[in-house]
Amino acid sequence: MKIEVLESTENKLKMIVSDVNYAFLNSVRRTSMVEVNTMAIEDVEFFKNTSVLYDEVLALRLGLIPLKTDLKTYKVRSSCFCKGKGCNSCQVTFSLEATGPCIVTAGDLKSSDPKVVPVYPDMPLVKLASGQEVKLRAVAILGKGVEHTKWSTGLFTYQHYPEINLNSSKIENAEQFVNACPRKVFSLEGKKVKVNDILKCNMCKYCEELFEDAVTIKGVENKFIVTFESWGQLPPKTIILEALKVLNKKLDLVLEAIE
Repeated sequence: MKIEVLESTENKLKMIVSDVNYAFLNSVRRTSMVEVNTMAIEDVEFFKNTSVLYDEVLALRLGLIPLKTDLKTYKVRSSCFCKGKGCNSCQVTFSLEATGPCIVTAGDLKSSDPKVVPVYPDMPLVKLASGQEVKLRAVAILGKGVEHTKWSTGLFTYQHYPEINLNSSKIENAEQFVNACPRKVFSLEGKKVKVNDILKCNMCKYCEELFEDAVTIKGVENKFIVTFESWGQLPPKTIILEALKVLNKKLDLVLEAIE
């Protein structure tokens, strides 16, 4: 397997992966998205809520806030030494007190651990009119996206690496050909068409439909463009490495079962 990293930022990883197949990539995709633990709010206790949102609706919005996750410090509640009762090793507590008029945001949540905070503090939760109040306590725990989407890690996509073959003799109007591509894959070099950025091609084959015999596009076998965008709880690299650990454990269980 060969990997070429094209882009690596805080929340995005894009790479070319060669010598693999659909089955392997799809296993990594599914595991990365729903089998890696992240923090999310699970329980909410309201002391006062005179906002326009019912307690249940506001609690749902709180649960969907992406939280920075510390996998080294916290354990899954079910495997914690507290036996699921809840302690500082398996949960983080948040408090919120707000009085209108104001817009309550995720950043207004006060965390018991400064390392576990909302990824997007400006995310709006509820608008309070004059005199309206919200006072609550919330508990966040580790969980997996397979249990609930609030624990999902991000979006993992892949496509075949495109192979584009141009037949210049069949292109009567080069400028029209270049402008027809919605992804701007092609450009003009003098009066000739050239492939400007092959990575922009998503293989929609619109150019093939418009200019028959002038261009053919197909996917390179066992070569893919892979993109992973994290919701921000964990870096993309960490998520994929954790996903591979999960896959390895599952494969070990298979080996144990058949030996």
